[in-house]
Amino acid sequence: MNAAGPAGGASAAEPAGGASAAGLPAVLHVDSGKEWRGGQAQALELLRGLRGMGVVQRLACPPGSPLEERAGGEGFEIAPIPMRGEWDLFAPRRIARAARAMGALLLHAHDSRAHGLCWRSLGHLRGARLVVTRRVDFAIGGNYLSRRKYRNPRTHYIAISSGVREVLVRGGVAPERVDVVPSGINVSRFTGKYSRADLLAEFGLPAETFVVGNIAALTDHKGQCFLIDAAPLVLRECPRARFFIVGEGELRGALERQIAGRALQGNVFLTGYRQDVEKFLAGFDLFVLSSRLEGLCTSLLDAQYFGVAAVATRVGGAPDVVEDGRNGLLVEPRDPAALAEAILRLWRDEPLRRRFGAEGRRVVAERFTAQFMVEGTAAVYRRLPL
Repeated sequence: MNAAGPAGGASAAEPAGGASAAGLPAVLHVDSGKEWRGGQAQALELLRGLRGMGVVQRLACPPGSPLEERAGGEGFEIAPIPMRGEWDLFAPRRIARAARAMGALLLHAHDSRAHGLCWRSLGHLRGARLVVTRRVDFAIGGNYLSRRKYRNPRTHYIAISSGVREVLVRGGVAPERVDVVPSGINVSRFTGKYSRADLLAEFGLPAETFVVGNIAALTDHKGQCFLIDAAPLVLRECPRARFFIVGEGELRGALERQIAGRALQGNVFLTGYRQDVEKFLAGFDLFVLSSRLEGLCTSLLDAQYFGVAAVATRVGGAPDVVEDGRNGLLVEPRDPAALAEAILRLWRDEPLRRRFGAEGRRVVAERFTAQFMVEGTAAVYRRLPL
């Protein structure tokens, strides 16, 4: 086995290599996020599931991060490590020390920055392996360091969708080093305490309102600008439609200006970050995924589990969840007219909308729960030559 690190230097001492009662290796999870988004939620679900299997594990993450607070509050062992970007000089050695202290031969990086840091940590851990969960379908950089990082023979990838896997393979990762393990939602977190009436009452909307929803961070690749552009086209035929975009992010100001510029105040609502997302899921008539790039949107999974029909762009992992004409409609990305037409089609055809919703719930329950994600990840761990 290659003991050279990412810089080609000599490796440090080998960790002890702890293992759990389930026959799984000890794992040091690494997440560099300082915010709470879908990737952090998936990492916490994995921690919970692996704990149920008796896996020896620890979480390295930035001190004060939402993930540290939530995981620490649930009793998980935390290694608080500042992570000031992928090229932080000190974090890789600190990650390696945390792995050696617990006898971990396996690092699991849960985001892009953590990938870079853990890749460099391998130079200090003889015999260790790295698993990287890749959640986005962004193209891999073609520079020298990017090629070395992604083609490192001690790294194995978990792609959350077939679209993400294709991007990795196109970027030069050997196909045998990529497994697809879809993200999964924890359906037990839903309380059932909200109804459609709760959402309509909060915003003062009549019962006949047709509620179109999007739940995502306000970032460029999520494409909410295209949904806003589609809104006037929908409103011409369906004036009782109202659009809710639930989430926060750096594009909030730009989206507010876009709404004002199209005189859509009162028709399109930017709700900001909400802890009561379940209220919106219970009130939506239709969920719209407007992304131009997408790994696998867990909000789409949430909506389909609630029996909400979906319109989604044909990007990344969306076609893994939405089969066009079976449990939703797929349209090409960056096309407001196509989005509007799909929304109107499902507004006009309530029986089809209900059928899509019921089929979507079945698909999510059978293939996209947190339990399936945990079991799939554990199966990858077992196959690694540690």
